[in-house]
Order: sequence, then structure tokens, then C-alpha cells
Amino acid sequence: MNIKKLIKIAVVVIVVVVCFFLIKDNYYVITNKLEYWYKKYLQPDIKQTLTDNEWRKKQNYEYLSIDEDTTIKNKTEAKNMIYTFLDAGWEEYTVKCDADYLNCTSDIKEMVQNNTYLTDLSNFVHPFNTFNEVNTTFTSTGKVTLKKQNRYTNEQINEIEKKIDEIYNEYYDSSKSVIENIKTFHDYIINNTKYDSTNTTGVSDLNSSTAYGVLFDGVGICSGYTDAMQLFLEKLGVKNYRISSSTHVWNLVYVEGNWLHLDLTWDDPIMSDGSNTLNHDYFLIDTQTLLSKDDGEHDFDENIYLEAQ
Repeated sequence: MNIKKLIKIAVVVIVVVVCFFLIKDNYYVITNKLEYWYKKYLQPDIKQTLTDNEWRKKQNYEYLSIDEDTTIKNKTEAKNMIYTFLDAGWEEYTVKCDADYLNCTSDIKEMVQNNTYLTDLSNFVHPFNTFNEVNTTFTSTGKVTLKKQNRYTNEQINEIEKKIDEIYNEYYDSSKSVIENIKTFHDYIINNTKYDSTNTTGVSDLNSSTAYGVLFDGVGICSGYTDAMQLFLEKLGVKNYRISSSTHVWNLVYVEGNWLHLDLTWDDPIMSDGSNTLNHDYFLIDTQTLLSKDDGEHDFDENIYLEAQ
């Protein structure tokens, strides 16, 4: 073997050794860079079949807006992604984190693991698209998949829709104003429902936490009253959503150019002698009037429910 060949072999060996130590000392830097390039330029677009259900509202609000872009670039888009998933009624939804959005997975985890925050987002969607549970999976390449367990079963929805149609067809009066018709259904619910004072956990054999309990069992707690009223508001074509504090939920309604509060629970108080009563103290009142009552139940998050300010 001549000297030139020995020199070439030595150079190759030196280069290999140097590269080995460079890679060894910078393993995480190199692999992270490769992962970044893959996520940014090589990861294929997400392909999925999405079918909206009939209760999708597709409504934008000051805090939330519909965003069907499956590449999440910032925290606002992450929030809107979750809202879009809930609003559309999709059973499963997959998105990917943009490589430049370094906190993507941690931000989404923070949102989906906070049940109070998820409930706030869910308040803006149709009752039939609300959830009992949201499950989320993450991959190392930044893909995020959401799945949800619906709050209402298909059987309950079918029964509720038939009941709503029956009541609506009997009591709706086209000669009356929108507010008068809202009052009609407000009064109907209260006159046919008793507050379930035994349900202190949100779980009851009588379904009092849902519209089903209100419409079929004649009992409800605040979430049941609110869902039932919202179904009539949707039937009337009135823009609305649910609004909540840490302990209570009620309706926010857009009528005659104003967002007004509608709380059937507080208009159906429990009397000391057990008798039924019907009030209108919380019927379509503005925020100033609501807060002036200082009842300790209506301190909502003004950063989320911006229409109520």
C-alpha cells in the first residue's frame, strides 16, 4: 500500500471520528433540528373525513371564532380549534402543531385538562354538542387528536326533539314579538319544572342536570333549565349561548340589538312552604341589573363572555 492511499484512509478515519464526536456531543441539537425540518417541511397534510352534525352553529364571537385550519400556530388558534371541534359535533379531530409553535402541546394539554375552561368553551355550542368527557392524544411529531363523549345520547336527543316540537307547535304565537314568545317558553319550563334540591353534585337518577330531566321528569338544576331554554331559543332562531360562573349557569340572549341575561333557575325559587312560584326578576335583564342583585351566583368571567360586558 502506497503512502497516498494511507493518507486518504487516515483522512477518512479522522473525519469519521470527528463526525462521531460532533454528533455525540450535539445529539439533541441535531435530532431536534431534523424533527423540526420534518414537521415544518416534510410532514404530510392531515387527511380526515369530517361530517358536521345538524346542530352545528358555526358562530363567531368576540372570544371565539371558527377556525378549521389543521395546523396550529399559536394559543389563540389552539383555543379556536377546540371550540370548532365541539361546535361541529365531530366525533374525532386531528390537527398538527406548527414547528415554530414550541408551546403547542403544553398549551393544548393545559386547556383540555382544565374542565372549567372546557365547559366555558362548550357554553358557546348547541346543547347536543356538549360533552361529558374530552380525550386527547399527542404524538412526538406534534399531531394532536381529540375525541369526545357526548353529554346527550342519540336516544335522548330524539325524544327531546319530539317534545320540543310538540311544545313549540302548541305554544308558539306568530302574532307575538320575539320577547313575548321567549317569555311563553320561559314560563312553560318553570310552570312544569321543580328545582331538584337533592342534586348537589350534577349527577341524578332523574337527569335533572340536562334538558331531558326538565322536559320528561319535571325536575332540573341550573344546567337543565338552561339547556331546555336554549333549545327553544334555537327553535325561535334567537342568537344565544350559555354563560356560567363557578357555581351556576344561565342563558345569554341577543334580542332587539342587546345581549341580555335570562335565568330560569332564579325565576323558579324554592319557597319555604314548598309551593311553586313564577318570577321574572331575571328575565332578559342587562349585566348592570344582574350584577346589582349581588346574589353571589352570577360572577362570570368577563374575559370570556365578552358579549355580556
